[in-house]
Amino acid sequence: MLTLHWIQGGMRHRKGYLDGGLLLWKQSDSDSMLVSLVPTTSRKSVPEVFHLSHVETGFRTPHQPWSYYVYSFFQKHNECLNCWTHLLGMCMALNRATEFAQNHSLLGDPHMWPLTAGLITMVLMYLCSTIAHCFSNRSELVHYTAFMIDYAGIGLFGVGSVILHHHYCHDDAWVNSWLQTNAVVVSVVMGMLVCLCCSASSFLYEPPYPFARTLLQISAVVTIYLWNSVPIVLRLFQYLGAGLWHSSLDHHIQQMIWFAVAGFFFSSDIPQRFFPGKFDFLGHSHQIFHLCIIMVTEKQLDGITHELERLGTKFATMALPTFWNSIGAVILAIIFNGIVVVFCHIYVRDMLAKEKKKD
Repeated sequence: MLTLHWIQGGMRHRKGYLDGGLLLWKQSDSDSMLVSLVPTTSRKSVPEVFHLSHVETGFRTPHQPWSYYVYSFFQKHNECLNCWTHLLGMCMALNRATEFAQNHSLLGDPHMWPLTAGLITMVLMYLCSTIAHCFSNRSELVHYTAFMIDYAGIGLFGVGSVILHHHYCHDDAWVNSWLQTNAVVVSVVMGMLVCLCCSASSFLYEPPYPFARTLLQISAVVTIYLWNSVPIVLRLFQYLGAGLWHSSLDHHIQQMIWFAVAGFFFSSDIPQRFFPGKFDFLGHSHQIFHLCIIMVTEKQLDGITHELERLGTKFATMALPTFWNSIGAVILAIIFNGIVVVFCHIYVRDMLAKEKKKD
């Protein structure tokens, strides 16, 4: 069994001397493991790469055991809500996957493979984001690598969105067209470029980061988002011209609005830009960005739910999705983005080693 001991400053434990503010988990057999609550610190006390725009306090102490950052989920710091918001998003995506599984055979029916692929990418995106914000303060190399993993998840979600939209959101005129046939292949390449561009932006620019860095990140993400929105935009033009409408389009439009709002908060640093240090824990623009992304995925799945109802009677006349333009494409995207992360990690590792030698 594990017993919890609070060690106050200046007290001694039979295993040794411990500073105040730490938690000690002691195993009954002998060994003990020291984990968090190491107090947070100010931006002046952490490497510059950890700095967040207009955030002054709440930085976790670098170079602690991995367990410190896991337990920091339950500590007040400036990344805490970023961890929790996308952990919530992952749980919501899993819940939606469960709901879909109750009404559809996600693996047994090939027409549901694109839906399965899209759900997988949503869950992985939220998982990658949660991991990145959880461990980003451990060291400079971990910081860079953690967010490379985050960017890989974003690129992967872009691939999943293309698979969803180009399989379910098209009009009859584009069934089995060149656009629908080649959309997924193009998306895998774009997803890899999202990972590469966003990862490169983290080490090609030095802090304090210029807006060019944000512009590079946004441009890559917006490009794949525009590609995944093509079927919806074509439907909007056609349906508006013909005076037709479908309930799924209401959700797709809301999804686009939430995506635009997410981009605004990601790039604007509002509200903390006007009140530095006042939104270090709650109300930071990145937290709002996370919540907007949750709404993007929720409205996307709401739209797909309505699309499945629209297409239900048409599946019999549609070509079956293949493994490689659904789940297989996601696997390829994971591999390609993983390769990008590995090579960028090696580059940053060598870059930091050279900087250390100079110092």
